[in-house]
Amino acid sequence: MKARWIRTGRVTPLDFDEACVRLAIAQPPQASPILLWGESAGRFPFALIVPLRLAPGRRSRWAAWGLAPAIATYRQFGVPAYFDEGEIRLGGRTVSETIAEPIGECAVVASSFLAQFPESCVPTPSSALEQAFRLRLEAQHGWQFEHSWPTRPELLDVALA
Repeated sequence: MKARWIRTGRVTPLDFDEACVRLAIAQPPQASPILLWGESAGRFPFALIVPLRLAPGRRSRWAAWGLAPAIATYRQFGVPAYFDEGEIRLGGRTVSETIAEPIGECAVVASSFLAQFPESCVPTPSSALEQAFRLRLEAQHGWQFEHSWPTRPELLDVALA
């Protein structure tokens, strides 16, 4: 299945959250899944925006389903992250807040990666992290990502939302 990877570039957490909500509201039920990717101070926020027809049936499973590729990505870099109580954790501490909510016709699972992993003294390059995460998402969900921008109707819907 085709999916879309949309980069926001450098963005504040509030602007990222707003873009995520507005993009989710603009999606029709037959839309392709979207991964929204951003960069902010010390973090790489991401949001899976997936039509409800493709999400697990129970909302209580959305966070685990959406975060499994992120946890696999952390582990690929040698970071022993794990899923617990709806969050990504490392050494018993939450490393990023997570939401898993219905918005419009979509299930939205949003969280973020640390820009610098605890065991590392240097920041993780965005491109390396992004590539590893994309491959984990494709493997788990069977999606094939294409990089894209919001479509003209999405931009209009976002402006009107």
